[in-house]
Amino acid sequence: MRRNKLEEQLDKEMRFHLEEHADELMARGYAAEDARREARIMLGGPEQVKEECRDARGTRWVEDLWRDLRYAVRTLRQKPGFAVVALATLALGIGATTVMFTVINGVLLTPLPYPDPGRLVDVNGRSDSLSVAGFELQNLAYYDFLDCQRESRSLELAGWLFNTGTLSAPGEAERVDAFQASSNLFSVLGVPVALGRAFLPQEDRPGGASVMVLGYSFWQRRFGGNEAVLGTSVILDEKRYTVVGVASESFRLGQSEADAYTPIGQNTLRYMQNRFAHPVGTVARMRPGVTLGKARAELGTIASRLARQYPDSNKGRSFVAALMHPPVDDVRSTLWLLLGAVILVLLIACVNVASLLLARAVSRERELAVRVALGAGRGRLIRQCLTESAVLGLGGGVLGVLLAAVGIRPFMRLWPGVLPRAEEVNLDWRVLLFAIGVSLFSGLLFGLAPTLLAPSRNLEQTLRAGARSLAGGSRRLHAGFVISEIALAVVLLVAAGMLGWTLLRQSALDPGVDIHNVLVTRIAISPGALSHPEQIRAAWQDVLDRARRVPGVQAVTMVDTVPMREGTNQIGYWTTPVEPPESQKPVVLAASVSPEYLKVMGIRLLNGRFFDEHDRVGSRSVAVIDDVMAQQVSGGQAPLGKHLWIGMGADPVTIVGVVRHVRQWGLAADDQAPVRAQLYYPFTQVPDVLLRRWSELMSIAVRTGVEPRSVVGSLRRELRGAANDQVLYESRTMQELARDSLARQRFLMLLFGVFAGLALLLASIGIYGVLAYLTSQRVPEIGVRMALGARAWDVMWLVLRGSLGMIFVGVAVGTVGALAAGRVLERLVEGMQPGGASAFAVMVPVLVTAALIASFVPARRASRVDPVKALRQE
Repeated sequence: MRRNKLEEQLDKEMRFHLEEHADELMARGYAAEDARREARIMLGGPEQVKEECRDARGTRWVEDLWRDLRYAVRTLRQKPGFAVVALATLALGIGATTVMFTVINGVLLTPLPYPDPGRLVDVNGRSDSLSVAGFELQNLAYYDFLDCQRESRSLELAGWLFNTGTLSAPGEAERVDAFQASSNLFSVLGVPVALGRAFLPQEDRPGGASVMVLGYSFWQRRFGGNEAVLGTSVILDEKRYTVVGVASESFRLGQSEADAYTPIGQNTLRYMQNRFAHPVGTVARMRPGVTLGKARAELGTIASRLARQYPDSNKGRSFVAALMHPPVDDVRSTLWLLLGAVILVLLIACVNVASLLLARAVSRERELAVRVALGAGRGRLIRQCLTESAVLGLGGGVLGVLLAAVGIRPFMRLWPGVLPRAEEVNLDWRVLLFAIGVSLFSGLLFGLAPTLLAPSRNLEQTLRAGARSLAGGSRRLHAGFVISEIALAVVLLVAAGMLGWTLLRQSALDPGVDIHNVLVTRIAISPGALSHPEQIRAAWQDVLDRARRVPGVQAVTMVDTVPMREGTNQIGYWTTPVEPPESQKPVVLAASVSPEYLKVMGIRLLNGRFFDEHDRVGSRSVAVIDDVMAQQVSGGQAPLGKHLWIGMGADPVTIVGVVRHVRQWGLAADDQAPVRAQLYYPFTQVPDVLLRRWSELMSIAVRTGVEPRSVVGSLRRELRGAANDQVLYESRTMQELARDSLARQRFLMLLFGVFAGLALLLASIGIYGVLAYLTSQRVPEIGVRMALGARAWDVMWLVLRGSLGMIFVGVAVGTVGALAAGRVLERLVEGMQPGGASAFAVMVPVLVTAALIASFVPARRASRVDPVKALRQE
């Protein structure tokens, strides 16, 4: 930073020593001129002495680095075409990689948005009897939660329960997500409310004051962000609440932001008053000085006591504490898979730039030899080459970050469904540090190749040789780069082909239902009708009658779990009167429906009958199963008339029909689903004690003679009910649900297709560049061949033969990598089937054709070499 000042001081010091030594010599009797000459000889050459002084200062490397940087920028300015191609190639690779890391950083790596998140734990229950896949961990019973909260000395526990309700005032009725939470939830998570206050302990109990905390987004949307909302009243499910606070803008529970929060202790429904149901999600903060092991041990003690005290409900049940992590498991594998794909693109970009730098290094070999002859060491030349590549890498990194800043939001809009923690995805310091690291690593990666050609011996031969001399080592390096690009491109192209083949196969699958002209929508019936079972049944019958009157509606039915929509009901069943242990029960997907379900959904009846108006409470309990369950129950024999026990209070149920299997889990996931068997039972036979809960889950499905979306408005108006408080929400067509069940596969195919196309383009450019360069270096040889009688075709074949050798070796290496990639895709992508030779048969010829086209231009140019001019160049 003070180079000029230091140089001035060094000059003054040199003059001082010369003058002082000369004065000493003159004092001994030397003449003035002889004294100055002798002093200069004894001190040494001025420049050599200055270099030694600079080395002694320890800043020589800074000066050398600054010179190298200036030289690197100067050389890039002299070759703008080379600089533009190299920077653009790197910007694409680094930009794509930075986009993916930005998403991974926000979704997977960024800590939870709570103070001291490392001390937060999730508390779940585990039962020895529940071994059904996906149910190893459960929530807690509300009474178990209260016991843990009261007895734990190492954890401060808070509970919450997801619920929905109809907010009918002020304004129009609206279905809202209303979380019921313990009074200490906000304090345990360490997130204060943005406005007002949270619940008080005395409010979190039966009979407490009815208070509500609004979600921030809901407050903005419904109340316009008006702070005067505090103290006002709202009506939720016919109960009046006073608004006492507004949650902070960033507050989330799980993946969603609730519209409203109410005290969980005021919920007196039956499933909250026993230890058999486990509805309460629990989070806890470890107290100061408490370790996770100590907290787990304490929970184990509490669970043991409860098991002894309540053996019917808690025997074999334990409590598990684990550090809280974001609920992102459903996207984790997809994100890492995409990052792996863009890293392959980055590697291809680096290999491409390495080829360019290698060609440039060969053309500069005489320059480097001159520098060695003048005293530069091999390490000095290597440092210069790496500095130039680092400048390119950082320049490409800057452009890549700019591309990432522009591309991150479009990428997130392409994401199928809702990307969890999307609000955390930003270009922060971690992303910038990653981009710098990738840039420097890329620079080192592609900068190593030119350093291998730094001359250290045979300088005279190098200086005498022309620019067209080409060593075998350089030629092998170029061939290795081409093979690497081809191999990486094969991996991406074949992976894209596998995904495309899988998507085509899955799109052609029969979902088991007629998805055309069917609309499904959730509906919240009037809260006033939920107080008595007979009113609930009458309200649903009124919904069906009103829906049938809507113009364009041909048939209407009720259903709780819609095929290919999120949400299933998995229950255990048994075939003898003696109930087996829970872990030994087969599991089935159960759906509660009304009689017109088959007609609306277009499901084929294979045997027996479906439900009718005679199947009601008090009549024989009946069920219809699908052909998958029929194989399980009867082993291929007719299952009609057989009895099943399903634990719903009206056992046994009699099988009266068999229907065709429906892809409940979606087109992609159903074949690999752990539970595929399906059982249908009539909603009219649901026991009275379950009706209220079932009514919160029911949807209606309508078959229309017109475009399904066109009847949504009419349905909404017709089904408002007498009190104008019945709400339709989450309306979807079956075609949309079927399409969305393949959204992840379609998204991956699109991105892999883009990556593969980019890899193909870069590989083709790389092949063209290498062959064009190698051919230009062989012009004198080609001239000799043509002078000795070689034809144009012979020269073309000479070039193409070398190209084909590199292409086929690259394809062979890439095939091995593609087979490994197929195994990875099988594990990470639902319904993935690599497709055997199909993807290879389509994609490999595409790559070989593109590579040959890229090779043809240099080969054709070589065939037109004038032998006389070529020999004169030598």
